[in-house]
This record gives sequence, C-alpha cells and structure tokens, in this order.
Amino acid sequence: MSEKLLNESVMYLLWHVWVLQCGSKIMKSLYLLGTAAALALSGPAMAANLITNGDFETGDFSGWASIPGAGTDPVVIEYGQASGYPTGAFGEAVPAPVGGGTWGAYFSSDTANPDSLMQSVNVETGVTYYLSFDYYAPLNGSNNPNDANLEFLIDGALAGSSLTAGTGSGTTPQTWYNFTTMYTATSTGAVDLTFNFYGNGVTAADFVVDNVTMAAVPEPATWALMIGGFALAGMQMRRRRNSVSFA
Repeated sequence: MSEKLLNESVMYLLWHVWVLQCGSKIMKSLYLLGTAAALALSGPAMAANLITNGDFETGDFSGWASIPGAGTDPVVIEYGQASGYPTGAFGEAVPAPVGGGTWGAYFSSDTANPDSLMQSVNVETGVTYYLSFDYYAPLNGSNNPNDANLEFLIDGALAGSSLTAGTGSGTTPQTWYNFTTMYTATSTGAVDLTFNFYGNGVTAADFVVDNVTMAAVPEPATWALMIGGFALAGMQMRRRRNSVSFA
C-alpha cells in the first residue's frame, strides 16, 4: 500500500470514529455530508490514472514506446540541473511543474519528422475520459531560429490544436502550461495516445512534457448521489438550527 493511500485510509477511519464518539445531530449531519462526498469521489472521477509512468518518475520511458524520427531522440531529463543533452535541456535548468516530481520527457530534435512517444490504454464504449498533461518550452530552444510543434493524438486523431514554440505567438518560454481534452470511447478496446514532436530546422525550439493523465469522468448517477447527499445533510443541519431556535 502506498504512503498516500495509507494516510487516506487512516484519515477515513478517524473520521468515522470521531463521528461515532460525538454522537450529536450536527456531527451526524456532517457525517452524511462527508459520506456522500466520499461515495461520489469513489466513482470514476477517482479511478486510477490509466497512463503508465505518466510522470516519468522511473527516470526512463517505461510503459511508453519511444519512436525516434531524425536527429536527437526523445529523452527523460532531470529537473533543476543545467547539464547537457541527453540528461538535461542543453545546459538550461528546467524547473519541475506544480505537483511534478524529478523527471520529465524532453523533445529537442531539430529535424524530427516526427519524434513520437506512444502508449496504448484500454477504454470502454460510451465512457468519457479526461486527459491532461503539462508542457514547457525552454528558453534556449525558443531563442533558436526555427519553430517546433507538439501534437497530441488519440487513435491517430489530433486532440485540440498543435502546440508551437519558438515564435512570438507560440508558447511563452519558461512557463509551465496545462493541456486538457475530453474523449468519449466509441468502442471497447485499446486506443493509442501519441505525442508527435516536429523540429522545423536547424536549430529549432524544444518541449518538455510531464504529468500525463487519463481517467474516466463521473457518470450522471455519481453526481446525483453527491448532490442528493449534500441536500440531505443540508436539511438535517436546518432542522438542527430550528430546534435550537425554538428551544
């Protein structure tokens, strides 16, 4: 069991013990509220990330298929240090994103056509999935004369728009951004998630990617459960206030 899961389990048990010991109506109301929220959050919204090694904390591309194009290959670099390729971003210290760890995926080829990073995940028909990743354009690459593009594809179809680094209208360098999109599966089985990086000449801009996630969004029944729990707790708390007012 992970440390995070263990801590959450301990807090859950302490919550129940505290409620049982207090025994008052207001505590019971809070209990109903907390239980409803816990039930809601235990549904698809809290499902495990379907991406293997989406934070690259193995220090390599375990779980991914790295498909080099031309020039320098995609690599995993360590944050906060100014080493050269392939362990760093050509001498620029890249900071970790918020919630990030020690490592990130680095794309830097000047002539990639493209360099690709791919992973297959299993989905279910009719289920909608939330996908997200963080991306960053180092300054030294953005100062190069040629642009670079980063695409995110779901089963070969471009999700959103192509990201650009190196131009005035492209990604602002040295700032972490978050990309999000939704995908509803039309069949059950494996779908391919792919990053395609294109370097548009010698020398070109570059990108860092981290915190790749994919999880099912809550079903309507889950939201109804949570809202119903909130309403029930609210009524219980209102009754408690009324009983105090007329005592």
